[in-house]
Amino acid sequence: MPPISLDSLRAHLDALLDPERRDDYGPNGLQVAATELDAPIERVVVGVTANLELIDAAVAARADALVVHHGLYWHGAPYTLTGPLGRRVRRLMASGVSLLAYHLPLDGHPEVGNAVALARALGAVDPAPSFPYKGGATGCVARFDPPIAPETLAERLHATVSDRALVFPHGPAAIATVGVVTGGAPRSVREAIDQGLDAFITGEAGEYSLATAREEGIHFAAAGHHRTERFGPAALAERLAADLPGLDVRFIDIDNPA
Repeated sequence: MPPISLDSLRAHLDALLDPERRDDYGPNGLQVAATELDAPIERVVVGVTANLELIDAAVAARADALVVHHGLYWHGAPYTLTGPLGRRVRRLMASGVSLLAYHLPLDGHPEVGNAVALARALGAVDPAPSFPYKGGATGCVARFDPPIAPETLAERLHATVSDRALVFPHGPAAIATVGVVTGGAPRSVREAIDQGLDAFITGEAGEYSLATAREEGIHFAAAGHHRTERFGPAALAERLAADLPGLDVRFIDIDNPA
């Protein structure tokens, strides 16, 4: 199979993740075209955040394109190409590595989304998109069949996601239903409570999370913003490799315990 073009890669990702159907905190899709749109793409690196370390790893892997969950541009952040943003863009352009980013479209995607991929990694089944926000799902609801003990959920989180995962075990003795919204979504626990779920998993805790879990009778877990959002990019890399068999696709994780 001949190499695809940068524009074809963008079109394939846009068709899969449908970024135009929702609002977001920044632009989704092609953020930096380091080559012409008809330039061939042979190697793609997929990762979580477009920091300089991941960009350098993509350059070392001789990637033509880098696909991330957290891109370079966010509403309210400086757009001038100075400081860290300038260094990142210069490195991409000088190395011929184009950058594509998909934020909320990747969080709640029903197949390769962060939430469904994390739920499956924890052994949950039948993940269904849920927790609507800005025009689309940002998470999922799933089941444990059979139900698991709170200690089992904590063990799975520590082994699969982060040994620093924070768990407030204040829900029922058996966990049958779980809501997942990765990243910074501690306030979404209210939706989980309203849905009558046994547990809620996100990346970050709020100061109020312990009291909410205790007073509302729900298990609450925060396993790190970055570490809960590795699962979608890894799943996306597998999907791209399957969809575009002529493409060399690899997932590279630059760990961040926060």
